Amino acid sequence: MSAAPQLAYSAAQPCVLFVDDDASNRQSFSATFRRSVDVLVARDMKEVWEHLATHHVHVVIADQRMPGTPGSRMLTLIRDRYPLIRRMLITGYADLEGIIEAINEGGVSRYIAKPWDSDELVRAMRNAFEEVKAEEERTAYTQRLVEANQQLEFALRQRLLS
Repeated sequence: MSAAPQLAYSAAQPCVLFVDDDASNRQSFSATFRRSVDVLVARDMKEVWEHLATHHVHVVIADQRMPGTPGSRMLTLIRDRYPLIRRMLITGYADLEGIIEAINEGGVSRYIAKPWDSDELVRAMRNAFEEVKAEEERTAYTQRLVEANQQLEFALRQRLLS
């Protein structure tokens, strides 16, 4: 499991990676949402890994029907390396098998039909961002508690030995 890098974008708004093999869909997504979220786009799994290695991505939205790695499989691979990232599947087709796979294997938090409703998608991305932030805060708090407990145990051992 890799830790998400803290590079490039502010934590004030979601960093969303949109994955689609169609250049016009990537361009449309960027143009539509660039004021609402920090947008990254990728056309394939190679570009996805590059973005995830260099940016603190909160949400990945992947198209289901892509050559090479379908969206459902891509989201499963992302979940395995970056479990805190929220994953969403988008498709213009009624691909029930792919949707089921994405939910069961990829831990998809949202299924989005093309064409998307912009307001609904912004709400979904912001909600996912809030979930990620809350999970990161819980993880950091737990780590601080573990460290404080270790310090107390050390101090107690020192006192008992003296």
